Amino acid sequence: MSDNTAQSMTNLKPKPHHAFAALAFIAVMLVGAWQITAAALNPDGLEFPRTLLDFREGRTTQELEKQLDKHLPVRTSLIAGANTLRYLITGGGGDQVRTGRDQWLFLTDELRYDVDGAANLKTRVDMLGTAAQRLNERGVKLVIALVPDKARIYESKLASGQYPAYNQSRYQDALAALRERKVTTVDLLQPLTQAALKSEVFYRTDTHWNQVGAQVVAHAVASQVQQLGISLEATTFKTTSEAAPVERVGDLVRLMGLQDMPNSVRPMPDQEASASTTQTSAESAGGGLFGDVAVPVVMTGTSYSMRGNFHGYMQQALSSKVLNTAKDGGGFLQAATAYLSDEAFRTSKPKVLIWEVPERFLMTKLDDESTWLAKVKLSP
Repeated sequence: MSDNTAQSMTNLKPKPHHAFAALAFIAVMLVGAWQITAAALNPDGLEFPRTLLDFREGRTTQELEKQLDKHLPVRTSLIAGANTLRYLITGGGGDQVRTGRDQWLFLTDELRYDVDGAANLKTRVDMLGTAAQRLNERGVKLVIALVPDKARIYESKLASGQYPAYNQSRYQDALAALRERKVTTVDLLQPLTQAALKSEVFYRTDTHWNQVGAQVVAHAVASQVQQLGISLEATTFKTTSEAAPVERVGDLVRLMGLQDMPNSVRPMPDQEASASTTQTSAESAGGGLFGDVAVPVVMTGTSYSMRGNFHGYMQQALSSKVLNTAKDGGGFLQAATAYLSDEAFRTSKPKVLIWEVPERFLMTKLDDESTWLAKVKLSP
């Protein structure tokens, strides 16, 4: 580790005296609030989960939140204080977040074991295989961008220092299954792993890739698309960044309930300068981006496609206009369902449909997969 890296890691740590002062203040506040609340609301005492494991994994604060939600107007501040106390004392991140080394945070869902994972994977791969075939018949090439877990790329930052053995083969199993069904699938694990040796490719306090990771993925996907031999009208783009980086509070900090707390008592936010991508070449005579001509490439998927300026980098890497139809919080199917069901797709189909899929989504409990092909009119 270089001196600069070591210094950066040191700067990430909360100052001990700040943490101690905040801890003492929060402890006094919470003890008093807890006693007052218990006495006022229930003379016999409120029943909360009480073990250390309950406290670390968030069950205690969840129950407190339910009670305060009913009875106290200051619940938000008290819950934030309880979440901070949990983090400072136990290092716990609640039910949805796992805290790692050097203030790295990870989504619990990446580390879960799906009992029916293999069967769910097969169902979804069969569905995607059929969809790819039907789309190809209509002149649309489906390209799956398979996103590896942040925890897989940064297993050394997990508290255990090791990615779970039960999920070890998940990415390669999904990649092999998709390719066996003749679905064009981009292996993003290799380029992201290589890039991570030189620079961070995911945010420390967020589930998603950062701008560096987004660029790596965009280039990998563009390379795969270009190998398909599809003619795309050349359009040039340029990305510019602000000079000064700014704090970026990640979604994992928000899931911990610490978004409004000072940096001294929570994982330090990531620092990143905002970037934007603009078209630099003149419009063709055929019309604008969403004018009289079809957008040649469409992107769909999850919140990954909406982070790190991925859409902009994708357009720049492909030298082509790209329509982004991804959705936040939509799960595996929502964004693709909305786009493929839209009149715009039926009347003006793209040449390429890039579908970004996080690896864990292929193994989770099934939703509407059994009827999805019919719903979007891609049934055999």
